[in-house]
Amino acid sequence: MIKKRLPTWLGLLALCCVSASFAADTAPLPAGSLIKRLTPEAMITAKLGQAFPQYPITSVRPSPIEGLYLVQIGGSDVLVTADGSKFIQGEIFNLTPGGISKWEDPAMVAERKKLLATVNPKDSINFKATGKTKAVVYVFTDVDCGYCRKLNSEMAEYNKLGIEIRYLAFPRAGIPSPSADKLITAWCSKDKQAVLTKVKEGHEVPNITCNNPVAAQFDLGGRIGVNATPALWMPNGEIKLGYLPPQQMAKALGIL
Repeated sequence: MIKKRLPTWLGLLALCCVSASFAADTAPLPAGSLIKRLTPEAMITAKLGQAFPQYPITSVRPSPIEGLYLVQIGGSDVLVTADGSKFIQGEIFNLTPGGISKWEDPAMVAERKKLLATVNPKDSINFKATGKTKAVVYVFTDVDCGYCRKLNSEMAEYNKLGIEIRYLAFPRAGIPSPSADKLITAWCSKDKQAVLTKVKEGHEVPNITCNNPVAAQFDLGGRIGVNATPALWMPNGEIKLGYLPPQQMAKALGIL
């Protein structure tokens, strides 16, 4: 039920396959044919199953856009036409008098909230709030991204506002990679906070390794829709991609 993006080339290939398959299936059918009586959900499942036989389809339900269905397939979310002939991969945004806001699938938010409760804080690198903790935010982080470094450089301000930041590893270059090695080094260090800060500041630190959660956290991020860093996993289950300044994060958390 958690999403990550299908490879672009695979999406294009599948679109061709789905369109071709639908064209072939639109020939006149005998009266009373079972295929004619397929619901949109069944039609979509059949079409995507033909195009993506290697990926499980976990749910098909109406989206907030009339005529399109939200499908969770292989850990990714796609929007599919009711006849199953075309799909769109991307985000949905709400247009409001105050501007635009990303639409979040309530079922996915609820799933993320449940999953959040299973994360062991002993596996994250934690920067505790100063004084009373008003909110905890898990942040998927890399060591080489500019905004990850900016967020970390303002850690004292987040903590002063009562926000505890708990880092989860998300090496955007994948595993293995130099970024992953740096994250593993931080997670395997005695002073995890200090070493993570050093590598984010660009300092050279000798690589070390140990039994660590970096690969598991990277996989978790992909499952819940993380495709950029920093990614903020809010207490209500929402994922906010990108950097938020301390005051703005506090407002988003409802503590300011």
